[in-house]
Formats: sequence, C-alpha cells, structure tokens
Amino acid sequence: MDLRVLAGDPEDPNLGAQVTVSVSGESLDGHAVPFVRVTKEEARRILVGHARTDGERLDVVVRAVWSENGGWHRESWGGGDVSELLRHPAHRIPDGSAKPEIISKAVAEGSRNTVADLRGLRYEMERQVADLLAQRRNTALRLVMAQLVELSIAFSRARDQARDALREVKAPGVVRHCEAMDVELGEEITRLQMLLSSVSTFAVAQEGEAQQRFNMLAAAAAAGLGLPALILSLYGADKYLPFAGDTAWRALAPIAGALTLAAGIILWRMPGRTTVKHYLAALGLIAGLIGVLLVAGLLAPG
Repeated sequence: MDLRVLAGDPEDPNLGAQVTVSVSGESLDGHAVPFVRVTKEEARRILVGHARTDGERLDVVVRAVWSENGGWHRESWGGGDVSELLRHPAHRIPDGSAKPEIISKAVAEGSRNTVADLRGLRYEMERQVADLLAQRRNTALRLVMAQLVELSIAFSRARDQARDALREVKAPGVVRHCEAMDVELGEEITRLQMLLSSVSTFAVAQEGEAQQRFNMLAAAAAAGLGLPALILSLYGADKYLPFAGDTAWRALAPIAGALTLAAGIILWRMPGRTTVKHYLAALGLIAGLIGVLLVAGLLAPG
C-alpha cells in the first residue's frame, strides 16, 4: 500500500516521504533497522521486528507481538495496519541518494523513542506490585509474575533487534539510535528481573503467611469445637435441658464468652492486616456455633 510516512499527525505535506509499505512476519535479509512500537489502542500491543527501505519501498517485519488484553502475553501476529505507527518521528526527507538512509534513521529513532513507552509499562508493573504489597488490590500474584516474565521477553527481543542492526548497519545515525536502545533496554531488562526476583521473594513469604493463617484458623476451629465440649463436660448440661426461660442464656453465655476470647486472640495474632471482614466472619462463626447449640438444646429430650 502507498503511504506517506514520517509526516507527523496531523500530516505535514513538507515532511515525510511517499513510499510503498509492505507488512509481513518473515525475516528480511540485508541491512534492516529495528522496528519496535507500542500501539495506543485500548488493549495496547508491543510490536517487535525490523524494517528495510530502498527509498521507494519500506518493508516492515513484525516478528513478535505482546497484547495487554487479559494481562501481558504473547499472541500470534495476524497482520494489520501499521500506518499510524509510521507517522512519527516526523522528518524532512529530501529526494536523492540519501533518502534510504534518512528513512532508516527515522524508523530507528522511532524505535528508540518507544523505549520510553516500554519504560512506562515497567512503571505500571511496579505500581501493581506496590498495590499488592500494600493489599490495595487482589490481583493474583501468579498473573503479575507471568506478566513480568512476558515483558522481560519482549524487551529482550527488542534489544536483540537493536544488536542485530549494530552488526549489519553502518549508517552513523542508525548506529547511534541502536546503541542507545541497547543500553536503555539492557537497564530496563535488569530492573524487570530485579522486580521479578522481589516478587518471587514476596510470593514465598506470602505462602508462609498463608500457611500460618491456615494454622490460626485451624486453631480457631479447634477452640470453637473443643471449648464448648469441655465446658459442658465439666459442669454438665442435663440441668439446663431442655432450654426454657433463663436456662438458655445461663448455659450458653460462658460458651459464647470463651469463643469470643479465643477468636479475639486469634485475630490479634493473625499475620497480615486484620480487616472488618475478618471480624464479621469471626462473629458469624460464633453466632453459628451458639445457634447450633441452642437448637440442639431445644430439641434435646426433657
């Protein structure tokens, strides 16, 4: 398809060049420059590939795509319109022998500029991790870790494109942008790996905390079942049965008090932040146990 590329948005007739653009998923032989872009659509995508031009034709190869839809993940490339991704950076491109080199330099510059967008994605992942640590959101930890791995792979693939261009392309402008991409993406990959290591450590700690919480809940259940049985076995329940008048509260008040004390100690010692939801669950458990005992006492034979 014929497009005017690198003319800005809105398009400036004094900038850019009219070329024939082809998009494929097959590798190009020869001197190709990195083509790395992040789409601006609602479900963003990371496109990683390379491009080559002779001044009249621009061949774009998309080697890998990562989609944000449902969490960052690799998806197959079914082709698509990349015209919006070729509007920037806007360049003045005169006709002549230097035209291919100028277009190549501009495409490489656009890839280098995309590193800032990739850095923004890393910031977003750091915010998700911070929210998890502060318990401000309930995103599954496994999903966050998977996204960190996927982004690390995407950044590494983009860095590989820059390194390949450094081996093949000798144009000074292209080399400068590819060297910057190599360095900046290397830093981003290191930070992502450090973040992944931190999340892995947090996952181990969270697993230990979950086991401790389970043990505390098991202790609460044991206390809830054992204390009433102990009280009734020590003092006997026959004189209170069947429940009538004030015998019900005299029989169940000590049991309710013991359960409330046990629940309070467990909630106080429970790891992590204790919320209103935990207190309501404890009250519901106590009320349920007292209700079962009350019903059982009413139904007991006189």
